[in-house]
Amino acid sequence: MNAIARFYTLYWIIYFPTCIAFNDLPGFQSIDEALTALLIVYTFYQKRNPDTNEEPWKEYFTFLGILAFYVVYSLIMQVNVAGAVWIEFVQQIRPYSIIFCTWILNPQFTERQKKWMLTSMVITLASWIFLHPETTQRGVAAEFPVLGQLAICTGMAWYLFTEQSRKNTLIATAIVLTGMLAPKYKFMGEVVCFIALLFFLKKQLDFKSPKTTIAIVLLMAVVITVVWQRFDIYYMSGWNNAALARPMTYKTSLHILWDYFPFGSGMGTFATNGAWVYYSPLYYDYGLNTIWGLDAGGGFICDAFYPTLAQYGIVGTILFCIFWKRRLKAINEIEGMRYYRIALLVFFCLAIEQTADSSWLSGKGMGYCMLLGLCMNANLNRSDNEDDDIMEDEDDLEDADEIEPRSELSLG
Repeated sequence: MNAIARFYTLYWIIYFPTCIAFNDLPGFQSIDEALTALLIVYTFYQKRNPDTNEEPWKEYFTFLGILAFYVVYSLIMQVNVAGAVWIEFVQQIRPYSIIFCTWILNPQFTERQKKWMLTSMVITLASWIFLHPETTQRGVAAEFPVLGQLAICTGMAWYLFTEQSRKNTLIATAIVLTGMLAPKYKFMGEVVCFIALLFFLKKQLDFKSPKTTIAIVLLMAVVITVVWQRFDIYYMSGWNNAALARPMTYKTSLHILWDYFPFGSGMGTFATNGAWVYYSPLYYDYGLNTIWGLDAGGGFICDAFYPTLAQYGIVGTILFCIFWKRRLKAINEIEGMRYYRIALLVFFCLAIEQTADSSWLSGKGMGYCMLLGLCMNANLNRSDNEDDDIMEDEDDLEDADEIEPRSELSLG
């Protein structure tokens, strides 16, 4: 177990500066693929290690089998060239493998290792801001998605890895708010979710309860209100504007789902990096090649994740929903509120992020997946997480040193 924790600590320290903050530097563009392959190989190497979690293996093998089927299906369909299929394969295997491999490895960090990881993240975030002084200049209306992703991942990690206290919760929030120096609209929605879950969620959600449904609807309403300007442009008043790339990508994905029923057009054919590198014939077939941003080399081809599901058809879309339904079920079984909050926050952040970004399929999304994988083992490591109950009142915090660990966690 110590070997796994040491490996994952080093992996974590290397990941954040190279795959999120400075991925655009020479020599760093392919490091996310290398790190993904390394984690997969190391996980299989540790397969017989009794300290790992054997439970996720069955589902992981099922995923790999489904992915293999779609590779073969795509090569047979030949909607796009084989090179596009293999680019898509590399992207699709990444997020699921990061979640499953982290879940399987079940690294249990020492306090020193947690400090090393947090220090590397804070330094990375501060370095990025220092090297981009335009984020603090008045009158500059720039948006930097990298800053938001760094800030919220660092804030979530701070909350997860530090001692439970109101002070650390406030520090985590302050870290997240650094992303507001140059925010993307979707990041602003993620900040709303961060504050709602960390400060107002007192117990686990009962998704069968009308109160929970109302609470989620209200949260969504607040998020949409905060991001309304951009939401309106793309998904309301701009929905019928045939000159806007993103709405047309969404609308065309629905046609592809129908035209290529039931397994889709195949990997690397629509809204992904493979379809951008090897410009997909589908863009000519559906008249998208004349739209700015969707022409050959256009910057909006792989600009949102959800339209990519059209490549996998109705069957693939259903399987994607089943995957997340299973994750939500597992999240709701997490007994410690600290891990429960972060796991649920990762879900909400990814749900928002992918409306107008494809980071789920890139190295930038690996951080979310790593955090989720760690949280999935909270119950397995219950004896090491007895401080998961947040002592909400200041009086409780003052007496925290006198409180003995309890055999059961209070979720209220």
